[in-house]
Amino acid sequence: MAPNRSAERRSVALSYLLWCTSLVGICGLPRFYNRKPLSGTLWLLTFGLCGIGQLLDLVLVPDMVRQANQSLLLEEALAQSDTTTYPPIERQLLQLARRAGKDGFTLNDALLELHLPPQANSNVVSAEIERLLLSDLLDVGNDERGRVVYREP
Repeated sequence: MAPNRSAERRSVALSYLLWCTSLVGICGLPRFYNRKPLSGTLWLLTFGLCGIGQLLDLVLVPDMVRQANQSLLLEEALAQSDTTTYPPIERQLLQLARRAGKDGFTLNDALLELHLPPQANSNVVSAEIERLLLSDLLDVGNDERGRVVYREP
């Protein structure tokens, strides 16, 4: 499968090289390259706004490249954050029980406080609580309002 050319990072050096084509009358190429097709077309049809725009681009090229790469950098950051490791649910539940003390915690408390992977839901947390109960790492009881709470043994 061929790589997506529009998703490539832009280069300041190549932008300046494309700017040099304006010296032979082809203006606006750095703007096309840096994902600015409307202003690129305007520069092409007006010879770089009669040369003034082309001279201005000498200063603006680094900023155009930064703007063109900004969406790619954001996508890369989001892709990296998707691979974030989450602490084991067991460990988080035991820490929650310790923080809650004798008052204990409810399933709702756990769902609100735990850092869960996106695919985890209340069934996953309930199953882990059951496993900890069977392993005698948690106790179950009721609070004064009758809610089911989990505590450290």
